[in-house]
Amino acid sequence: MTDNLKGFVAPLDPVGGASLYGPPPWHFHGRSLTIIGRCDPDAIAALVPAPLKPVGEPLVRFSLHELTCDIGLGRDFAQRHPERSRCHEAVIGLIVTDGKRTGFYDPFLWCNSDAEIAVGREMFGWPQVAGDLWLTGPDPQTGHQSGDVMAGLVSKSGRPVMELSMTLDAPGELPSQCGAFTTFFTMRVLPDPAGGPTVREVYGSDMINPTAGDRWIGAGELTLSAPELLPLKPAEIVAACTNTISWAKPYAELVDRREVPV
Repeated sequence: MTDNLKGFVAPLDPVGGASLYGPPPWHFHGRSLTIIGRCDPDAIAALVPAPLKPVGEPLVRFSLHELTCDIGLGRDFAQRHPERSRCHEAVIGLIVTDGKRTGFYDPFLWCNSDAEIAVGREMFGWPQVAGDLWLTGPDPQTGHQSGDVMAGLVSKSGRPVMELSMTLDAPGELPSQCGAFTTFFTMRVLPDPAGGPTVREVYGSDMINPTAGDRWIGAGELTLSAPELLPLKPAEIVAACTNTISWAKPYAELVDRREVPV
Protein backbone atom coordinates (compact mmCIF):
# COMPACT_ATOMS: atom_id res chain seq x y z
CA MET A 1 0.00 0.00 0.00
CA THR A 2 1.14 3.58 -0.64
CA ASP A 3 0.21 7.17 0.12
CA ASN A 4 2.18 8.40 -2.89
CA LEU A 5 -0.58 8.26 -5.48
CA LYS A 6 -0.59 11.41 -7.63
CA GLY A 7 -2.92 13.26 -9.96
CA PHE A 8 -5.63 15.92 -9.92
CA VAL A 9 -8.56 13.47 -10.06
CA ALA A 10 -9.06 9.72 -10.29
CA PRO A 11 -7.62 7.55 -11.59
CA LEU A 12 -4.45 8.27 -9.60
CA ASP A 13 -1.10 6.59 -10.12
CA PRO A 14 2.49 6.98 -8.81
CA VAL A 15 3.40 9.57 -11.47
CA GLY A 16 0.08 11.43 -11.85
CA GLY A 17 -0.32 10.70 -15.54
CA ALA A 18 -3.57 8.77 -15.39
CA SER A 19 -5.90 11.57 -14.25
CA LEU A 20 -8.84 12.05 -16.57
CA TYR A 21 -8.46 15.84 -16.51
CA GLY A 22 -6.37 18.61 -14.96
CA PRO A 23 -7.11 21.70 -12.86
CA PRO A 24 -8.80 24.86 -14.15
CA PRO A 25 -8.65 27.04 -16.06
CA TRP A 26 -9.90 24.95 -18.96
CA HIS A 27 -9.70 26.58 -22.38
CA PHE A 28 -12.46 26.13 -24.96
CA HIS A 29 -12.93 27.23 -28.55
CA GLY A 30 -15.26 26.19 -31.34
CA ARG A 31 -18.54 26.97 -33.06
CA SER A 32 -22.09 27.19 -31.78
CA LEU A 33 -25.64 26.98 -33.15
CA THR A 34 -28.26 28.58 -30.92
CA ILE A 35 -32.04 28.85 -31.08
CA ILE A 36 -33.67 31.25 -28.60
CA GLY A 37 -37.31 30.66 -27.75
CA ARG A 38 -39.97 32.36 -25.66
CA CYS A 39 -41.14 29.68 -23.23
CA ASP A 40 -43.62 29.12 -20.42
CA PRO A 41 -42.30 31.07 -17.39
CA ASP A 42 -43.75 28.48 -15.00
CA ALA A 43 -41.87 25.70 -16.80
CA ILE A 44 -38.66 27.71 -16.51
CA ALA A 45 -39.18 28.45 -12.81
CA ALA A 46 -39.81 24.76 -12.08
CA LEU A 47 -36.24 23.94 -13.21
CA VAL A 48 -34.36 26.65 -11.27
CA PRO A 49 -32.89 25.60 -7.90
CA ALA A 50 -32.97 27.87 -4.85
CA PRO A 51 -31.59 30.40 -4.18
CA LEU A 52 -31.42 31.20 -7.91
CA LYS A 53 -34.43 32.86 -9.52
CA PRO A 54 -35.49 33.39 -13.15
CA VAL A 55 -35.05 36.97 -14.30
CA GLY A 56 -36.03 39.00 -17.34
CA GLU A 57 -38.12 37.75 -20.21
CA PRO A 58 -38.85 33.99 -20.29
CA LEU A 59 -36.28 33.27 -23.00
CA VAL A 60 -34.45 29.93 -23.22
CA ARG A 61 -31.32 29.15 -25.21
CA PHE A 62 -31.14 25.81 -26.99
CA SER A 63 -27.52 25.45 -28.14
CA LEU A 64 -25.26 22.89 -29.73
CA HIS A 65 -21.49 23.46 -29.57
CA GLU A 66 -18.64 21.84 -31.47
CA LEU A 67 -15.63 22.37 -29.19
CA THR A 68 -11.97 21.83 -28.54
CA CYS A 69 -11.03 21.86 -24.84
CA ASP A 70 -7.66 21.26 -23.19
CA ILE A 71 -9.44 19.74 -20.10
CA GLY A 72 -6.83 21.41 -17.92
CA LEU A 73 -3.94 19.53 -19.55
CA GLY A 74 -2.61 22.36 -21.71
CA ARG A 75 -2.60 23.66 -25.27
CA ASP A 76 -0.07 21.12 -26.52
CA PHE A 77 -2.19 18.27 -25.17
CA ALA A 78 -5.31 19.62 -26.90
CA GLN A 79 -3.48 19.90 -30.22
CA ARG A 80 -1.94 16.42 -30.07
CA HIS A 81 -4.91 14.48 -28.70
CA PRO A 82 -8.10 15.15 -30.68
CA GLU A 83 -9.60 11.96 -29.26
CA ARG A 84 -9.53 13.63 -25.82
CA SER A 85 -9.92 17.32 -26.64
CA ARG A 86 -12.67 17.38 -29.29
CA CYS A 87 -16.32 17.11 -28.30
CA HIS A 88 -19.89 18.24 -28.89
CA GLU A 89 -22.19 19.63 -26.20
CA ALA A 90 -25.89 20.47 -26.28
CA VAL A 91 -27.09 22.89 -23.62
CA ILE A 92 -30.41 24.28 -22.41
CA GLY A 93 -29.71 27.72 -20.89
CA LEU A 94 -32.05 29.62 -18.54
CA ILE A 95 -31.47 33.25 -17.50
CA VAL A 96 -31.26 33.49 -13.70
CA THR A 97 -29.90 35.62 -10.87
CA ASP A 98 -28.50 34.90 -7.43
CA GLY A 99 -29.43 38.42 -6.32
CA LYS A 100 -25.98 39.77 -7.18
CA ARG A 101 -25.21 38.54 -10.69
CA THR A 102 -27.24 37.56 -13.72
CA GLY A 103 -26.19 34.61 -15.83
CA PHE A 104 -27.15 31.23 -17.24
CA TYR A 105 -28.22 28.09 -15.44
CA ASP A 106 -28.25 24.87 -17.49
CA PRO A 107 -30.76 22.27 -16.24
CA PHE A 108 -29.97 19.85 -19.09
CA LEU A 109 -26.75 19.11 -20.96
CA TRP A 110 -25.63 16.30 -23.30
CA CYS A 111 -22.05 15.55 -24.31
CA ASN A 112 -20.04 12.95 -26.23
CA SER A 113 -16.79 13.17 -24.22
CA ASP A 114 -16.19 11.15 -21.06
CA ALA A 115 -13.63 13.69 -19.82
CA GLU A 116 -16.02 16.60 -20.33
CA ILE A 117 -18.83 14.73 -18.59
CA ALA A 118 -16.57 13.93 -15.64
CA VAL A 119 -15.28 17.50 -15.42
CA GLY A 120 -18.76 18.95 -15.44
CA ARG A 121 -20.42 16.56 -13.03
CA GLU A 122 -17.60 16.00 -10.53
CA MET A 123 -16.34 19.52 -10.07
CA PHE A 124 -19.18 21.91 -10.77
CA GLY A 125 -22.39 19.96 -11.11
CA TRP A 126 -23.24 20.52 -14.74
CA PRO A 127 -25.89 17.85 -15.43
CA GLN A 128 -23.96 16.35 -18.34
CA VAL A 129 -25.08 12.98 -19.65
CA ALA A 130 -23.74 10.96 -22.55
CA GLY A 131 -25.36 11.44 -25.92
CA ASP A 132 -24.80 11.37 -29.67
CA LEU A 133 -24.49 14.82 -31.20
CA TRP A 134 -23.96 16.13 -34.74
CA LEU A 135 -23.52 19.68 -36.06
CA THR A 136 -23.03 20.86 -39.63
CA GLY A 137 -20.69 23.76 -40.32
CA PRO A 138 -19.69 26.27 -42.98
CA ASP A 139 -17.97 25.30 -46.22
CA PRO A 140 -14.22 25.48 -45.40
CA GLN A 141 -13.52 27.15 -48.74
CA THR A 142 -16.31 29.73 -49.00
CA GLY A 143 -17.47 30.14 -45.40
CA HIS A 144 -21.07 31.01 -44.59
CA GLN A 145 -23.33 32.30 -47.34
CA SER A 146 -26.86 33.65 -47.25
CA GLY A 147 -29.34 30.82 -47.70
CA ASP A 148 -27.07 28.14 -46.21
CA VAL A 149 -28.63 25.79 -43.67
CA MET A 150 -26.87 24.80 -40.45
CA ALA A 151 -28.34 21.95 -38.44
CA GLY A 152 -27.75 20.01 -35.25
CA LEU A 153 -29.12 16.78 -33.85
CA VAL A 154 -28.99 15.32 -30.34
CA SER A 155 -29.98 11.77 -29.44
CA LYS A 156 -29.51 9.53 -26.42
CA SER A 157 -29.60 5.74 -26.42
CA GLY A 158 -30.97 5.81 -29.96
CA ARG A 159 -33.87 8.12 -29.10
CA PRO A 160 -34.12 11.72 -30.38
CA VAL A 161 -33.64 14.51 -27.83
CA MET A 162 -33.81 17.66 -29.96
CA GLU A 163 -33.15 18.99 -33.43
CA LEU A 164 -32.03 22.52 -34.27
CA SER A 165 -31.65 24.24 -37.62
CA MET A 166 -31.36 27.70 -39.05
CA THR A 167 -31.38 29.19 -42.53
CA LEU A 168 -28.67 31.82 -42.60
CA ASP A 169 -29.63 35.35 -43.55
CA ALA A 170 -26.66 37.67 -42.96
CA PRO A 171 -24.00 38.63 -40.41
CA GLY A 172 -25.66 40.40 -37.49
CA GLU A 173 -26.32 40.65 -33.77
CA LEU A 174 -28.96 39.10 -31.55
CA PRO A 175 -31.85 41.24 -30.25
CA SER A 176 -30.92 43.04 -27.04
CA GLN A 177 -33.53 41.21 -24.96
CA CYS A 178 -31.78 37.89 -25.66
CA GLY A 179 -28.95 38.78 -23.29
CA ALA A 180 -25.29 37.85 -23.40
CA PHE A 181 -23.96 36.86 -20.00
CA THR A 182 -20.52 35.65 -18.93
CA THR A 183 -21.64 34.20 -15.58
CA PHE A 184 -22.68 30.57 -15.26
CA PHE A 185 -24.44 28.93 -12.33
CA THR A 186 -24.37 25.20 -11.66
CA MET A 187 -25.77 22.85 -9.03
CA ARG A 188 -23.66 19.93 -7.84
CA VAL A 189 -25.77 17.10 -6.39
CA LEU A 190 -23.90 14.82 -4.00
CA PRO A 191 -25.76 11.74 -2.74
CA ASP A 192 -24.37 10.27 0.47
CA PRO A 193 -23.10 6.69 -0.08
CA ALA A 194 -23.86 6.00 3.59
CA GLY A 195 -27.53 6.91 3.12
CA GLY A 196 -27.48 10.36 4.71
CA PRO A 197 -28.95 13.55 3.26
CA THR A 198 -28.09 14.53 -0.30
CA VAL A 199 -26.01 17.70 -0.52
CA ARG A 200 -26.90 20.30 -3.16
CA GLU A 201 -24.30 22.99 -3.84
CA VAL A 202 -24.92 25.95 -6.15
CA TYR A 203 -21.81 27.54 -7.68
CA GLY A 204 -21.22 30.64 -9.78
CA SER A 205 -18.28 31.35 -12.09
CA ASP A 206 -17.35 33.99 -14.64
CA MET A 207 -15.83 33.07 -17.98
CA ILE A 208 -12.32 34.38 -18.64
CA ASN A 209 -11.79 36.30 -21.90
CA PRO A 210 -15.03 35.22 -23.63
CA THR A 211 -15.19 36.03 -27.33
CA ALA A 212 -17.75 35.47 -30.08
CA GLY A 213 -17.13 36.10 -33.75
CA ASP A 214 -18.32 35.40 -37.30
CA ARG A 215 -21.93 35.63 -36.07
CA TRP A 216 -24.70 35.03 -38.57
CA ILE A 217 -28.39 35.35 -37.80
CA GLY A 218 -31.33 33.78 -39.57
CA ALA A 219 -34.58 31.87 -39.26
CA GLY A 220 -34.50 29.07 -36.72
CA GLU A 221 -36.44 25.86 -36.23
CA LEU A 222 -36.52 23.65 -33.13
CA THR A 223 -37.97 20.22 -32.40
CA LEU A 224 -37.97 18.90 -28.83
CA SER A 225 -38.50 15.16 -28.38
CA ALA A 226 -37.18 14.21 -24.92
CA PRO A 227 -40.04 14.13 -22.39
CA GLU A 228 -38.17 16.34 -19.92
CA LEU A 229 -37.89 19.07 -22.56
CA LEU A 230 -41.51 19.18 -23.72
CA PRO A 231 -42.63 21.75 -21.07
CA LEU A 232 -40.02 24.11 -22.56
CA LYS A 233 -41.45 23.96 -26.10
CA PRO A 234 -41.24 27.59 -27.24
CA ALA A 235 -44.39 29.50 -28.05
CA GLU A 236 -42.22 31.62 -30.35
CA ILE A 237 -38.74 31.44 -31.87
CA VAL A 238 -37.23 34.82 -31.03
CA ALA A 239 -33.81 34.48 -32.67
CA ALA A 240 -31.31 32.06 -34.18
CA CYS A 241 -27.59 32.46 -34.70
CA THR A 242 -24.33 30.67 -35.31
CA ASN A 243 -20.93 31.99 -34.29
CA THR A 244 -17.44 31.07 -33.20
CA ILE A 245 -16.79 31.01 -29.46
CA SER A 246 -13.86 30.87 -27.08
CA TRP A 247 -13.44 31.24 -23.34
CA ALA A 248 -11.59 29.87 -20.34
CA LYS A 249 -13.38 28.25 -17.39
CA PRO A 250 -11.93 29.12 -13.95
CA TYR A 251 -12.67 27.78 -10.50
CA ALA A 252 -16.10 28.71 -9.10
CA GLU A 253 -17.49 30.34 -5.97
CA LEU A 254 -19.94 28.59 -3.66
CA VAL A 255 -23.29 30.40 -3.71
CA ASP A 256 -25.40 28.07 -1.57
CA ARG A 257 -25.20 24.69 0.17
CA ARG A 258 -28.10 22.74 1.62
CA GLU A 259 -28.97 19.19 2.63
CA VAL A 260 -32.02 17.39 1.26
CA PRO A 261 -33.36 14.24 3.00
CA VAL A 262 -33.34 11.09 0.89
